[in-house]
Amino acid sequence: MKLKYLTLGIIFFAINVYSQVLTWHPYFFTDTSAVTITYDASLGNGALKNVFPVYYHTGVITDLSATPNDWRYVVTQWGNSDPKYVMRYAGGSKWQLTIDNVRKFYSVPEGEKILKLAFVFRNDDGSVVGRAADGSDMFVPLSAKGFNVSIISPSAQPLFLNIGDSLKIEAISQLAKSLSLYLNDSLIAITQQDTIIKKIGISEYGKKRIIATAVDSSGNQASDSTYFVVRNPRLTIETQPAGTIEGINYLNDSTVTLVLFAPKKKFVYVIGDFNNWEVDPAYEMKQTPDGDRWWLTITGLKPGKEYAFQYFVDASIRIADPYADKVLDPWNDKFIDSQTYPNLIQYPYGKTTEYVSVLQTAQKPFNWTDDNYKKPSKEKLVIYELLVRDFVKTHNYQTLRDTISYFKKLGVNAIELMPVMEFDGNLSWGYNPAFLFAPDKYYGTKNALKEFINECHKQNIAVILDIVLNHTFGQSPFVRLYSLGKYGPPSKDNPWLNPDMNPSQS
Repeated sequence: MKLKYLTLGIIFFAINVYSQVLTWHPYFFTDTSAVTITYDASLGNGALKNVFPVYYHTGVITDLSATPNDWRYVVTQWGNSDPKYVMRYAGGSKWQLTIDNVRKFYSVPEGEKILKLAFVFRNDDGSVVGRAADGSDMFVPLSAKGFNVSIISPSAQPLFLNIGDSLKIEAISQLAKSLSLYLNDSLIAITQQDTIIKKIGISEYGKKRIIATAVDSSGNQASDSTYFVVRNPRLTIETQPAGTIEGINYLNDSTVTLVLFAPKKKFVYVIGDFNNWEVDPAYEMKQTPDGDRWWLTITGLKPGKEYAFQYFVDASIRIADPYADKVLDPWNDKFIDSQTYPNLIQYPYGKTTEYVSVLQTAQKPFNWTDDNYKKPSKEKLVIYELLVRDFVKTHNYQTLRDTISYFKKLGVNAIELMPVMEFDGNLSWGYNPAFLFAPDKYYGTKNALKEFINECHKQNIAVILDIVLNHTFGQSPFVRLYSLGKYGPPSKDNPWLNPDMNPSQS
């Protein structure tokens, strides 16, 4: 039986590379500079290609932003058709906005550092929105004053190429005496101009790094780099190691084997903290002979260290492990306080998008002390159902554990928790699960949940978990691996989910 799929509206903020959807002049500009932003409505998601006129919506990311995607000092009003928000038509599908002084335009106080300009674009009422190709917002970085260098082409990352392709490399510098291009460690071009362009042919497989290095008149150096991958289309076919199952398999304190069920996919890479979130041939997963599963053994991990990672499928889909017991959320983790979840590692902003999973070897086993607990017979259950979020103001297991005496006074011998597995967003009843094996961090750590259960058992109170096995939502890998859109609905070849809700399964 397949599960039913439910959709949920979410605003997504992510860092991405925009492949010339946005260009700007001058390329290097500061918080007091003038800059002209050019938006090509035919690129990105292409939603505004035939819309006239186009309105801009913009703010800034500063050193006081809660996350690298947290807009501040938004100067526009969504849906307001005031002509002052209309961009200047530049011909074809291009529109421009000129800002005379960045800090004054956004009214950013002195002392607050502006890191990036943030943009989306819209029609007059905001019903049609232009974004990056993956649906994310778009950002333009500010530069430090003076000496600079940047690679402006290729802009896509990761970039996959094939044998026989050609690649145009372009870098730009400011206040440089010389500008050089390297492919791995080999010099391929040098100039005394501020711009360098080199076209190369692709003739071998592997990962290649492009480095632009500028030298100023005092001998100071500045560099920028990017990379591309020429993947061998011949997959490594190998039987999944004996004893491993789908998900994260901990083999020892420094080794894991990751297994992903993903039939009909072309290739899968593992990206994460252990490879700086870059696509690398050494982290391409092996396919099982039946074509259904992908697996990879990773060695050399530091015992006890938490590593964030994802599966990067067919060069387009980024998913967390479906069976992970911890995931990081780029949109909602910032609202979790340190009392509820101490020492929560930060999402890898700027390195990837979407939810990421976490693995950790050498975890200390939880010390259960409820060996003598015996659950009551179902005929004698007195159940109190509660939502952690609403029952205690702190919305965490620690405070809930301190209220157990209250339940005993009521004569309760079982507490039923409304769904606590990771769900989309924070403020939820939990019936929109995304990861069925990861306790939602908004309520606390997995060990805090175990401590609550352990204490309940010591006081002869059962704990019942309300679980939702016939719903799943947009961030679930079970949705996103086989989907007609980025977050659903499921496609007909989805092995887990019905494309349309089946009323009989409600």
